[in-house]
Amino acid sequence: MTPQLRERWKQLAPRERTLLMIGGAITVISLLFVLAVDPLLSTLDRLNRQAAKKHKESGELAMLAQEYALKQARLANSESRMPAADSGFSLLAFLEDAATTAHIRDRIAGMQPQEQTLPQGYQETAVDLRLEGVQLPELLTLLREIEQAPYDLHVRHFQVRPKFDNPINLDATIRVLSYVKG
Repeated sequence: MTPQLRERWKQLAPRERTLLMIGGAITVISLLFVLAVDPLLSTLDRLNRQAAKKHKESGELAMLAQEYALKQARLANSESRMPAADSGFSLLAFLEDAATTAHIRDRIAGMQPQEQTLPQGYQETAVDLRLEGVQLPELLTLLREIEQAPYDLHVRHFQVRPKFDNPINLDATIRVLSYVKG
């Protein structure tokens, strides 16, 4: 077969030979591009996109790590202000003492404690405190006592209504929360 091709090649005019060589070179270059260069370029492009995506994800991960560290520090700070499980702290007794300090213990209409176990081993103690016939300065003194508590207490609900017969006197409902790490 090769001798036949050589014979045919010799019979071709120089112009035809040049045209066939140029066509062959274009075919070889095209095949080289389609089979080798194009897949390499598409792989390089895909890898560049993945590298940019991974760089962005690593930045997001670093931000999440910072947020996590901040939240862990806040949690540690909050836990340090929580009473220990064996400390004997009673939210009910504390609120009675705070009401005595604010001179409104005799105006307590009701105190209803509620305990609930939360995930991660926390114990939530809530006390609904109902006051009748208190004046605003006395109520503010009570809130100041709650705020200056030795432990971290939260006022979750605070509702004040004036009395209809004497608007200076107020009826108040306060829900105070305390957490203990169990």
